[in-house]
Amino acid sequence: MNETQLLNRTLELINEAGTLDAYNFLVTNIYTLNSMSSQVYNFLYCLAATSDKKEEALRWLEEAIILKELWYRPEVFEDEDLNSLQDDIRFKTCSKISEERYLKAHKISKTQCTWINKSSNGLILVLHGNQQNNDISKVTWQFLYGEKYQVEYLQSEEIDSYNLFRWEDDGTGPIQLKETIDSIEWNSYEHKILCGFSAGCNVILRGIRDKDIRCNKIILQSPWIPIVKNNVNSLIQALKKNDIEVLIICGNDDEDCLKQCKIFELKLIEEELDVNTLYIEGLGHDYPENFNEIVLDFINKDN
Repeated sequence: MNETQLLNRTLELINEAGTLDAYNFLVTNIYTLNSMSSQVYNFLYCLAATSDKKEEALRWLEEAIILKELWYRPEVFEDEDLNSLQDDIRFKTCSKISEERYLKAHKISKTQCTWINKSSNGLILVLHGNQQNNDISKVTWQFLYGEKYQVEYLQSEEIDSYNLFRWEDDGTGPIQLKETIDSIEWNSYEHKILCGFSAGCNVILRGIRDKDIRCNKIILQSPWIPIVKNNVNSLIQALKKNDIEVLIICGNDDEDCLKQCKIFELKLIEEELDVNTLYIEGLGHDYPENFNEIVLDFINKDN
């Protein structure tokens, strides 16, 4: 079980059995991980705090901030899950240290793209989701190497916590994507595919609509796409004008994203755009087991 699967199962248990069972499950299984990210620690101290385990919550927090030297966005410490810790001096100390590190990191954070030079006639550019990074993307998408495409990754400048990044709904994502595309010989590739997970999908769609970014296909996995709530018609027209083929993959149990996907799919069908939609039974906000097969069928079907 990798980190994403572990945290997703923890979230399921919160809804099924409550925070205490979810906390006990996470504590029992964290040692199967090679390392614990700032997100794992966030789950640990939040779940401990909401399970009346204040002392354990503070120990996890101190391990993250003091021992591991991690940090978080200041908003993290305003979470109501941490209300029971707010007045503790240890909590205040960790919060202050974290904010100082965050502000320092914010000043120097830059968009990171793995592209160095052109090595194929086809290019796939992958955008991570929130609380992720390029390394996390590579774990899932690396199977595409050797499939006649050059696979590269784009990491946001918008920081979330230590070594994890995010794409804000109305943030600078489209600008970052456009500037990256302008710097990597994008138009010299015959076949260009943009791929995103979760919030990365919203950046792709905003970039196509607002920055006239052009490609042959887009792959949207577990797409968090609030863009469909406003001016969706302008998005549809941009996709139609540039003849962009769309693949949407979403879990039927993905409560946050499923409704948005349905709205988007309906609009695409109404405008007779080329859309392929897969709703995966029993899947939450995650990749399906046959993800590799789905993607390969989509990118190779015209070859």
